[in-house]
Amino acid sequence: MSSDSNTALERQLRNVEAQKSGSYDKRTHHLNDDGTGIFINRLVLESSPYLLQHAHNPVNWFPWGAEAFKIAEAEKKPIFLSIGYSTCHWCHVMEVESFDNVEVAKLLNQHFISIKMDREQFPDIDDFYMTGVQLMSGQGGWPMSNFLLPDGKPFFGATYFPPPSFLQLLNQIASAWTDKRDELQSSAESIHGAIARILNAEKQRQDIPPNLVESVLEALYQREDRSLGGLAGAPKFPQEPLLMLMLDRVVQNRDAAAWGFLDRALLGMGQGGIHDQVGGGFHRYSVDEEWLVPHFEKMLYNQSQLGLLYQEAFRISGNKTHGRIARRILDYVLRDMQLEEGGFYSATDADSEGAEGTFFLWSPTQLKQELTEEEATLIGKVFKVTEFGNFEGSNILNLDKSLEAYAEDYDREIVAVIDQLLEKLYLAREKRIHPIRDDKLIVAWCAAMATTLVHGGTLFSDPRYVEAATRAVDGIIERNLSQDSGKYLLSRIYLDGASSIPAQLEDYSNLIEALIILFDASEECSYLQLASELTEVVLAEYYDDDNAIFYLGPNEQIGPRLTRSSNAADGATHSAVGTMLRAMALLVNRSALLSDAASGQKYELIVNRSLTTQAGELAENALSHSGILRVLSLVELGERLPIQYAGQGRVRIAISKQRVDSMQLRVSLKCAEGWHIAAPSSDQSAISGLALCVSPEEPIWDLAGLSFPEADGTLQINNGDDESLTAPIYHGITEFAAELKAPIAGDTLSASVSLELKLQVCSENECLLPEILTFLV
Repeated sequence: MSSDSNTALERQLRNVEAQKSGSYDKRTHHLNDDGTGIFINRLVLESSPYLLQHAHNPVNWFPWGAEAFKIAEAEKKPIFLSIGYSTCHWCHVMEVESFDNVEVAKLLNQHFISIKMDREQFPDIDDFYMTGVQLMSGQGGWPMSNFLLPDGKPFFGATYFPPPSFLQLLNQIASAWTDKRDELQSSAESIHGAIARILNAEKQRQDIPPNLVESVLEALYQREDRSLGGLAGAPKFPQEPLLMLMLDRVVQNRDAAAWGFLDRALLGMGQGGIHDQVGGGFHRYSVDEEWLVPHFEKMLYNQSQLGLLYQEAFRISGNKTHGRIARRILDYVLRDMQLEEGGFYSATDADSEGAEGTFFLWSPTQLKQELTEEEATLIGKVFKVTEFGNFEGSNILNLDKSLEAYAEDYDREIVAVIDQLLEKLYLAREKRIHPIRDDKLIVAWCAAMATTLVHGGTLFSDPRYVEAATRAVDGIIERNLSQDSGKYLLSRIYLDGASSIPAQLEDYSNLIEALIILFDASEECSYLQLASELTEVVLAEYYDDDNAIFYLGPNEQIGPRLTRSSNAADGATHSAVGTMLRAMALLVNRSALLSDAASGQKYELIVNRSLTTQAGELAENALSHSGILRVLSLVELGERLPIQYAGQGRVRIAISKQRVDSMQLRVSLKCAEGWHIAAPSSDQSAISGLALCVSPEEPIWDLAGLSFPEADGTLQINNGDDESLTAPIYHGITEFAAELKAPIAGDTLSASVSLELKLQVCSENECLLPEILTFLV
């Protein structure tokens, strides 16, 4: 906004600038001597760190909202929409080169209404325009540059432009708007229709194609980089949704091929520069195929997904490398991404001191400044530090083999020694200028991190993780969840003491799953009940019962009304639709504990109908729908968690293990009041007694010993012929032990065992059907 702009508005903006002084980074070269911005625009009114980065550009930015579109319509101008996020490296590049460029700003201000949008606030709108960019240019990414009609329909879109190309493009579009507006409007209508067909195509319910998961896995095996792990080629992303599909396959089928794919990917990433070897956690992706050179931003969603993958890989294999990396992820999040009041920040930037990656790099001289000569030599050898470096003359620490493998080269416990030295380097690195941190809490990402922490706390017997997860979820409930006339309303963002932006489906679905997992760990029924109540909100606001589809965004969109996406494909994170269906399937298995126990039948019907609705998409592009495939497997094969429920929640079963020469298990069963478990009995004609055995797919372990307690009661059972018998039962809490022996030594999956628990749940009035639950412990 220049000096000839509306005086009252500029006075308002300058007052806000003064009030916010020191609270945000003025990323502009146009500053007065007193530190105020020469230019100022409406973005200074916003709380988003990304939008505030552009508040003092010479571009007269508007935030996403009705005002910009109203002005564009009144002034008959096209709209330039730039979408990015605060830790996006190329977004920063285009900001410096073009948006802080007075010549570019002059063109934008004269011929366009310019909108800057934080994609993390409005992922459904970002998805709409990204789909258009991919249709028009064949690729996508951020910063995303869109040119729109005043009603929001795009007529041209791409990603990053260098200044000369951008200036040329602006002039061309300005001329076309004057001379060929009808053509632009016709193009926009065509593009909008194509976007709508992709994001909200009519879906015909049909049967799920057989052997679908097997076909997807075979396709992934063919694309694998077997030397370095992951999918072949560069750039290289972790592809967590695909790895989770592999993990499910290992958990459900003890599949050695799937384990090999998963193990190689996790080891490759763990040794590479994409893994912050000093501070823990993972960068977003690597630009090369060796996992070496990352874009250095760190996203919370990577930590939640990779944290879960590494800890589950440790649980089923016992590989110490996976366990160490899992804990380093969780510890990094607790130490460096945790809000003081509970919950987690969303991201940290790639850049510091004006360059990418500076914060994370090391030279031999820097190592010697912080460590003894012997220590520096050890770190330099293990992490491949050289005078020439591997990134712009400096070094990204990386490994060519696991730290445990280095133990064979030394006489001491090298992993512990190296971790002590890495802690020294971490403390030294803390004195450097840090990358900018995006302080906003995004409910979807925070809740997913809480789920990972609960699982990690149980696995590692570390209460810190469960406590942090509980604080995070309780904080979301307190700060982001409100009630209006008895109806729950969830806000997506929490920042600087305030919540904002209506929640997306991914916020609800991830929060619901976190509540269920917290219930499993704590047995606090209020979490489970709230999960069900929020599910009812989702069904009312985001679910189309006629077509059995879920919408990703709320019905009342901010800004123009665009096509409402029902896209169930995975992206960088798991599909929101897949997460919602997974959470509902978990609720079905716990529905007897809800205030409305009959809701379980409704949830089960919706899950099954929704899966058949997605069948067509699965048949055409199953590879991008791994989240839906995981739900399909869950529904068909059941849960494999160490804590499960029989009788839809009437009996809680927890199996824990300890390993010496053989494996010892402790099985604990807890019956709800008025319900019982049939105890083992010689007479099985009317009731199925409790039994435990290894699963048919278990390749390693055999059952060596089993010790059931004496029945603690009896129950009269009517066998249907006007006769009854007295059957032994357990009620309350029952525990028993089992011991297994391994006929195959040294197998990579020998740290876990697949078991089947057979039981029947009864009350004085009825016996439920016998059940078989499968556990991987």
